[in-house]
Amino acid sequence: MPSILREGYGLGDVLRYEELDKMSRDEIVVLAGQELLVGEVLGRVSAGTCPTTGTLVATAGANGTMTTVTAGVDVKVGIYKMRCVKAVGNLGDFEVLDPNGVLIGIATVGTAFVHDQINFTMNDGGTDFSLEDYFTVTVPAGGLQCREINFSGVDGTAHAMGLSWAAYDASAPGTRTLAYNSGGTYEVMPGDTLTGNTSAATAVVVSCGLTSGAWATSDAAGTFTLQEQVGTFLTGETFSVGGNSNVATNNAGADSTAVAASDLGGVAVVRHARIVSTRLVWPTGATAVQKAAAIVELAALGIIVRDYA
Repeated sequence: MPSILREGYGLGDVLRYEELDKMSRDEIVVLAGQELLVGEVLGRVSAGTCPTTGTLVATAGANGTMTTVTAGVDVKVGIYKMRCVKAVGNLGDFEVLDPNGVLIGIATVGTAFVHDQINFTMNDGGTDFSLEDYFTVTVPAGGLQCREINFSGVDGTAHAMGLSWAAYDASAPGTRTLAYNSGGTYEVMPGDTLTGNTSAATAVVVSCGLTSGAWATSDAAGTFTLQEQVGTFLTGETFSVGGNSNVATNNAGADSTAVAASDLGGVAVVRHARIVSTRLVWPTGATAVQKAAAIVELAALGIIVRDYA
């Protein structure tokens, strides 16, 4: 795993108390693309992508529509139901029920409905709505990956669910792979700088996967994982490391291949802990009001945030 490049604190700087037997921690999945530090306040992807239109169930042939549906920061997973409670020619009022059946507002045909959970506009059709006609919008569950808290997120990540127990890099920044063969007798090691003898391209070796042969017998073959590549490696060229010439041959048939970011396993503090407030890591631009709201959410989990003293 590539090292975190941002500066951060150690766990002891952030965490002053946790339950015995690691009861304050849970395993998590870090969302692809994320680069987390110790003490980073996290949100969880609890909701999937919200549909952009609603589905109409009409009792008497109404053919109006619900459009421009978007989720809000407090969106819930499940079925939203908008039921006609007042039928008027070319108009109408609909009660809006969240997935728990709680009334969150009244929507009027032709007027945008705006709420922290869901937003939409209902449009009149050629046949008017009738009482008990209703629309549904189904919000699917998310993948439950964790990322830095995103105060404008509409997938559940706007709410604090814990904080990162360690530094994790799921961003794969600049990471590439390159197949090699004819490796040896010098054994390429992580941290070595690989240089193409024809192209003069260079890259830092992160790992050396070995699938066959051996370095000692000059027939090692496998895959290099590289970072900080400069230039383009050429098909069939040999590599050098410092004064060690021809340590391996490019067997990729082309240049190295970029590694896509992927989800990464990790651990988070999710309950019953005491945290130093000045050591928490927040997104750039987070306001005092946003931080205070997240700290209240952490407190509801038993994670108490206090000043250093």
